[in-house]
Amino acid sequence: MHYDNSLPSFSAQGIVPTAEQLAIQTSNDDTVIVHANAGAAKTTSLALRIAEGLARGLVPTSILALTYTEPACDALRAALRKIGVAPDVVKKVWISSFETFALYCLKSVEGVALPALHDPEALQASVWAAVAELRERATPELLEQLWLPTEGNSEFVELFLRQSLRAKGMLAREMAYWDDQRITAEYAEECGLDFSLLCVLAEFEKLRHPPGTDSPKFRAEHDASYDLARLVGDPDQPTFWNDIPKWPRHLAALMLDEMHDLNHALFAITRGLLASNPKCYFCGVGDVDQVIHAHAGADARYMQAEMFEPQTGRHVQALPLTASYRFGPALAASAGHLANKPYATQAAHTTQLRCTTYADDLDCVQQVVQAALQWRAEKRKMNEFVVLLRHPHQSVLLENALLEAGLPYQTRGFGTYLQRPEVILVRALLAVATQHFGAVQSAETRRRMVEELVVFCRFQLGFFRDESETPAERLQEAVRPVVADPSILATFFESQIARTEPQITRRLRKAMAIARSQTGPAMFAQMLDALEMRQWAAEHWVEKQRQADAVAHLEGLKQAAARFDSVAAFFAHLNQAEVHFEKQREHSKRSAKTAELCLADIAQVKGLEFDHVVLPFLAQGAFPAAERVSMVDERKLMYVAVTRARSTLSLLVSQAQPSQFVAEMQLVPSA
Repeated sequence: MHYDNSLPSFSAQGIVPTAEQLAIQTSNDDTVIVHANAGAAKTTSLALRIAEGLARGLVPTSILALTYTEPACDALRAALRKIGVAPDVVKKVWISSFETFALYCLKSVEGVALPALHDPEALQASVWAAVAELRERATPELLEQLWLPTEGNSEFVELFLRQSLRAKGMLAREMAYWDDQRITAEYAEECGLDFSLLCVLAEFEKLRHPPGTDSPKFRAEHDASYDLARLVGDPDQPTFWNDIPKWPRHLAALMLDEMHDLNHALFAITRGLLASNPKCYFCGVGDVDQVIHAHAGADARYMQAEMFEPQTGRHVQALPLTASYRFGPALAASAGHLANKPYATQAAHTTQLRCTTYADDLDCVQQVVQAALQWRAEKRKMNEFVVLLRHPHQSVLLENALLEAGLPYQTRGFGTYLQRPEVILVRALLAVATQHFGAVQSAETRRRMVEELVVFCRFQLGFFRDESETPAERLQEAVRPVVADPSILATFFESQIARTEPQITRRLRKAMAIARSQTGPAMFAQMLDALEMRQWAAEHWVEKQRQADAVAHLEGLKQAAARFDSVAAFFAHLNQAEVHFEKQREHSKRSAKTAELCLADIAQVKGLEFDHVVLPFLAQGAFPAAERVSMVDERKLMYVAVTRARSTLSLLVSQAQPSQFVAEMQLVPSA
């Protein structure tokens, strides 16, 4: 190893790099992998490495930096600007998520952008078609080994989609083909996968990308990376780049942030980039305790020299980033207990760790609001105040309280609860009951309300021009006149309800009768009971967690509705809340960008940091989630959440059912 810490070509602005960071920045090794702790400035260190390359004469467009998520791309760009790289130069550095990079490369092969089907509900018809194909094609001997339930089993669809995401990330089927190995029950067991689901996946992929065709019919979550990895990883195609017009062939440097997120598919792309650009420098940074995408095949072993060297033919120089500069000793100790490893900090500041209990959800929400108001009173930047949520439904009461308190907010990783499908549906039913559809000011919201009525209520739409119309085209034709003339919503609803399934008609008519006749704080709860929303959610959504989220969203609405005596008053409140939210957003856009606090999904802020992080609703069954994939993933998600904080971490813990993670952090909540 050779580097000269005393002679960096790039001098950072705003920070004084540590000895570890200088070693990363100035290393003359062509392949460097950095093993870091959370808060140890991984992204800043990678930015220093990029800046050093630029200072040594690398052309910005010859540097490719890949990450797992788009927010991580934003964080890297911000880090480059923060250390003094000119904004116009930062724009020229090729910074992309793996999925966006894959789409870019594949479009140059396929010539078109393909439909993206990311919702499980949009994929379940293809899943059942694959099951039918397998039943048709399989031998009697194979069928005896398989578990193939009858159509309509949502648990099977959820399990299939979850396992197929992992199998694709692992390139499980492709590795067998490339090694001339049959996919058997034994092979599936070795991979930790279900044999039946692997067999269904084979048929599913034939339907998605029929043999002999130039491109797939659609792509689901992470399919672009998977499709590109299949092209790049095939050992029979050693010069694959000749078949991909936009594949980069003149890279001077390849950088990976959040390298711990690599699965086999992403590693195959990385290996392909190094094979086609043999003279480029490589630097990857990661933290093995932040692997929160194991469900997609992510594995920290791709950071290990024992894996990387034989696969790439490169000698790896492993460098450490040990101490945290993000947070102080108290948080470092608690994070170390959670991750079960020693955790040093060299931060010049302290981090306040607050851990208090709450009696119920309303109490929890009020504590969040009070903390935000105090933060604002101290003249702090509101965009440095972030509330991290384990589940989207937890925002319902919180958003209402923030709006009432006059606290502008933005959401990251999910939209405002007012725009979620089940809430839009309820608002549509309230519009029918009150005959005040025109009170919804947003034409886009009115359009979505009619669409959700059609989808949830399974209305049978006729053809408008001819029978070649797709369901989507028929839906748009049905929606257009109702959006243009709100007064005809009730007529549209009555005409459709007469033609839908009898049990749905019964639910809808009963709910409408309650909405039009009942008053008092219990009226909305009675309306939802009449709709049988728990059963409705189970029929409509594939994933158990999504079903639970839908029910929880409506439970939150129940609590909000209890303050109103009539359906009309509650409907007006929801419409006013939407208007208020939009006005606050518009005001924030015109004023300083620092005016809004943030409600965020935890995974969406990995790689980012904030002055004040609030983690509410720390209850067993909520976090860790009852419908979790694994406790290991939940614990690593908690680790990611708590290590986002710089100056203050506030944990709000359930009195009745405290999250086990609080005890694992060796914290005792105060009342």
